[in-house]
Amino acid sequence: MSNPFSIQPGKPVRVIARIFGTPLAVQGLNWLPLNQLLFWGLFIVQSLRRHPGWPVWRYLGLGGLKMAVLLGSEWCHNLAHVAAARVVGRPVDRMRIILGMPVLLYDEPEHPSVTPRQHLARSFGGPLCNMMLWVLSKVFQRRMTPGSPAREVADVAVGMNTFLASASLLPVSVFDGGPVVKWSLVMRGFALDQAEAAITRANRFLGPGLLGCAVLATARKRWLEALVLAFLGALSTTSGWVKKFPGS
Repeated sequence: MSNPFSIQPGKPVRVIARIFGTPLAVQGLNWLPLNQLLFWGLFIVQSLRRHPGWPVWRYLGLGGLKMAVLLGSEWCHNLAHVAAARVVGRPVDRMRIILGMPVLLYDEPEHPSVTPRQHLARSFGGPLCNMMLWVLSKVFQRRMTPGSPAREVADVAVGMNTFLASASLLPVSVFDGGPVVKWSLVMRGFALDQAEAAITRANRFLGPGLLGCAVLATARKRWLEALVLAFLGALSTTSGWVKKFPGS
């Protein structure tokens, strides 16, 4: 399966910046920050329910801060991958903005000249960044008064970086954990096809397990947790059955 986020041939591409030497590109209008607008709106609605009677500017401001922290954590995750790839001498070929969010693109992600250690370094960059952000967010969270706007922003930061640092390491091909497991097995003497088969077998158990946890969370009316677990369970269950997108 080809990567639907890759640069489409025959359409003009505009490079708007370079980050750690990697071009940041946009193509067409699909770069428009719809994710930012969506989450800003959702957080504004949340603030309207939690804090009735506030002036409009406070709703807009708190919603904007929560949105920036939430999506900024994902941006930091990807920028850390770009930095790690640069450090090990196997830089990301380009980073494309889709709906306001970054997508990393490699022309030949599994070129034979890329060593397993380089693959691992590139893959670990994002999760390690989120682990550090989690620590900083946790310190900030503990210093804020429960129920205060600042505490709400800190809660979003802690939750998002907890999710990114943990979920990204699941052994799913489209996450960082897939390459981490695969190249770790290769370093232990497994052939590539054997390593990929091992990941497939693992997900046959992990996926249904996550879906089962989603059912339990639903029974306890923990709706957000159930939604996240169901999403991860669906990805894990299908991992190995659908050919992965190109990635490291």
